[in-house]
Amino acid sequence: MSKGTKIALIIAAISLVLACVAVFIIANNFFMGRFPASSTIIGGTEVSGKTVSEAVVEMNASESLLIKVNKAGTDYTIPIGNCVTRMSEGEQVEEAKSEISFFSYLFHTKVVKVLKPSTVSIDDAQLKSVIETTLPAAKYATSDAYFDSDWNLIAEVQGDDINYDEFLSRIKTDLEEGAELNYKAEDFYFHPTVKAEDKNMQKVQKKVQKYKSMSITFTFGPYKKEVITSEKICSNLVLKKKKLKLKTDWVQPFVHRMATKYNTLGTTRTFKSTLDGEIRVSGGSMGWSMDEAKTLYNLNRALKKMKTVSMEPVYTSRGVTFGKNNDIGKSYVEVSIQRQHVWVYKKGQLVMDTDCVTGVPNAERMTHTGIYKIYAMQKDRYLGTYEVQGYHTHVNYFMPFNGGEGLHDATWRSSFGGTIYRSSGSHGCVNLPPAMAEKMFGLLYVGMPVVVYDLGA
Repeated sequence: MSKGTKIALIIAAISLVLACVAVFIIANNFFMGRFPASSTIIGGTEVSGKTVSEAVVEMNASESLLIKVNKAGTDYTIPIGNCVTRMSEGEQVEEAKSEISFFSYLFHTKVVKVLKPSTVSIDDAQLKSVIETTLPAAKYATSDAYFDSDWNLIAEVQGDDINYDEFLSRIKTDLEEGAELNYKAEDFYFHPTVKAEDKNMQKVQKKVQKYKSMSITFTFGPYKKEVITSEKICSNLVLKKKKLKLKTDWVQPFVHRMATKYNTLGTTRTFKSTLDGEIRVSGGSMGWSMDEAKTLYNLNRALKKMKTVSMEPVYTSRGVTFGKNNDIGKSYVEVSIQRQHVWVYKKGQLVMDTDCVTGVPNAERMTHTGIYKIYAMQKDRYLGTYEVQGYHTHVNYFMPFNGGEGLHDATWRSSFGGTIYRSSGSHGCVNLPPAMAEKMFGLLYVGMPVVVYDLGA
């Protein structure tokens, strides 16, 4: 036998002996009462290499009771012996050992056995205090997705704040059941209940975008307007029971403010007269008067459609323009009772004027002052009846503006102007020389303003 062969045989023999010794030691622990030498946790307590009696002592000792928590990659070991008192019996521990396989001894595999203590007493408040003061405070608070004051969708935040009620409940259960006390903090983080990608949040955002892209404009002639901006609309949005609602309590006051601002019917207006400068004229039947109810209805409909729209208010009465001081425009008839004269303007230019005779200045026959509109253009008709007015007079041209009051020819008169009206005036109409009435009939039209004023009243 060669020398090399002898050496190999010796090494093999020694290895066999060592293996036998190792197997003997392992077998001795298995059969003679010790737990595996490493990574053996029984009832939440590390008992590696201990005998059953030693393990019982360890399991019932306060200082051995630890909680292990991993948070954000850092391990924290928390002693909770001062918060918990528990007792395990030797028979329970022996039975737990008997359930460990020989291969766990042989290959040093981790052994974790749940072993319910015979008695457990837990000081909840102290346990909570120890854990909360040991673990680091949250860096980020968990929050739900929400819409900010400008209705931008803000995504949810997954924070690192621990739900301690849930965490402590789990720890108490594990203590009572004798389970391993090893945890990942992230398993107990609060979680957002509302997320930006949730179907309802996306639905609300889509609706918000429609409101943000819309505006409603009310036009008052070519130069004046009132705009309901998207900002105004969005400031009245509310999210209630997961549904986006538009508050409308502001809509009616908005319409009323427009009416107050632009209505002119019956108001006192500034008028630039031909000979007497700027004067103030009150009353009459011509002017802007908004139908607030119908305008409100149209506005609410437009808001529901969530689209940009330009519209006019609904009017019960209309003026001609939305001027700075009046609403009559540049084409009108001017009647001065004091001067007993009529002027006709077309597009700002004087096209004719004439003397006239107005009504007798008393309650029954006066020509009423104010701003009116021509509401008819009639030829060859009779005015009044003997039964009611006491007269029945034929005229060739009649241009009424205020009930039965109108401009017309007076063939029975030979003179006009001056103070004739005071004693021999009309019954309220504006009498004109026949030729002037014919000319005026060719210049006037239905809807043309008539301004009647009396500075001598």
